[in-house]
Amino acid sequence: MFGRVFLAAAPFLTLSVALEAPAPSTTRYRIESKTEQVVDLSKMGQGSQTNAFTQVAFITVSLKDTTGGQVVQAVIDSVSTDAPLPDPGSVQKAKGVWLRGRVDAWGRTTILSTSADSVDLVGQIKNSLARFFPVIKPGAKQGDAWVDTSRVDTKNAQQAIKTTTVTTYNHAGAATRDGQSVSRITAASATSGAGTMENPMAGTMEVEISDTGTETFFVAADGRYLGGESKSEGNSLVRTPMAPDPIPVKITRVSSVTIVK
Repeated sequence: MFGRVFLAAAPFLTLSVALEAPAPSTTRYRIESKTEQVVDLSKMGQGSQTNAFTQVAFITVSLKDTTGGQVVQAVIDSVSTDAPLPDPGSVQKAKGVWLRGRVDAWGRTTILSTSADSVDLVGQIKNSLARFFPVIKPGAKQGDAWVDTSRVDTKNAQQAIKTTTVTTYNHAGAATRDGQSVSRITAASATSGAGTMENPMAGTMEVEISDTGTETFFVAADGRYLGGESKSEGNSLVRTPMAPDPIPVKITRVSSVTIVK
């Protein structure tokens, strides 16, 4: 999905010279996510419990061409959230943290290292970056469709969960974004997973995850990602020693990505 730069040799030079590599492209994004969580406690005689959270993150992403794709570095400029956090100080700890990895020719992202792996919010953003860019089949044109599978393994002090997401992408044709003509990529995904979460009141909880979602991505002619929107609905089951039966949890999430100019 990302363009390549080819430099021809100067025809009149007799000495071999090293050409300077193209400068990285840098884009600052605003990522907003609104989540509603409904916990069905009816089998415990408590009815349903509804919680709503909003999280906004600003990140600066740099991409530099390399063999077979690009090197990516993301820096977390700031994060704000009204969700309860195991470590309230993680909002400040996440500020200025960098994440580094690679993006292949299809747009698949692998984060290889961060400067603060132990910070909860950094782990969340690391997982988000794994599916941040749209996966685009090289040479795709309007009407084409392709399928991609991604796996995310989240492991920290609060949770150990593995998920698999199967996404069908479609090249939906031309659109206008930020005053320029772009390609619109749509996607439908299904996620399943399982693992454990730690709760200070209930101890270790077993979790099963099931989620479906839709996404729209906007991509400039030079391959630059210009943002998009997504919506997902999930139904999970939580098993805890405090409850005789699994606790159903419904999660709805709406997210948007925009460029900060």
